[in-house]
Amino acid sequence: MEPRSRSFYVLTAFFMLFILFLYGPTITIGILSFQGPGGGLTFPMRGVSMHWFYNLFEQQAVGDIWGSFRRSLTLGFMVMVTTIVVSVMGGLAFRKIFPGSTILFYLIITALVIPSILISLGVGLLFNQAGINVHWATSGYGSQLTWTLPFGLLIMFAVFNRFDKSFEEAARDLGATSWQTIRYVRLANNCSVSNYSSTVWLYA
Repeated sequence: MEPRSRSFYVLTAFFMLFILFLYGPTITIGILSFQGPGGGLTFPMRGVSMHWFYNLFEQQAVGDIWGSFRRSLTLGFMVMVTTIVVSVMGGLAFRKIFPGSTILFYLIITALVIPSILISLGVGLLFNQAGINVHWATSGYGSQLTWTLPFGLLIMFAVFNRFDKSFEEAARDLGATSWQTIRYVRLANNCSVSNYSSTVWLYA
């Protein structure tokens, strides 16, 4: 086995620092959640306990955990539906080059690199500066979409770009309308290919 070059270790160290930058805040909050009753979001930790986890489910003077849970489910459903619809439309649009498509593609990729907590704070500040009420169904909804949409779009780009366009041409030659071509050829065929691929992977 050939020895690793010095550049390999330099790039590996840089990549590890980048990962620490992305997930360091989340890991830190996870560690601090095990503080003792007298602790907070500070180091050094004042004891180790499950106090704050128990406190989370107790009756609170302020806050409503079950109301938050219901809002989270509602928000998740809204984000899921929007991500599916926009990703499919985006995947269809990016099958052809259009003005600004390259810039738009790189903006989508950039959203995957920037930590989601920074995007969420930025969206909240933008709403606040614009005088728009910061609410879970507005700024919270937008913040979630900045995280889910890039993944959905990239998946749809891969799915639709591998599709054989001759099937669509054959459908149009047989008299299919544009909507019938999208529904019965593009969407149905890609769904069946995705299900087949998932089944093969499951039983491999």
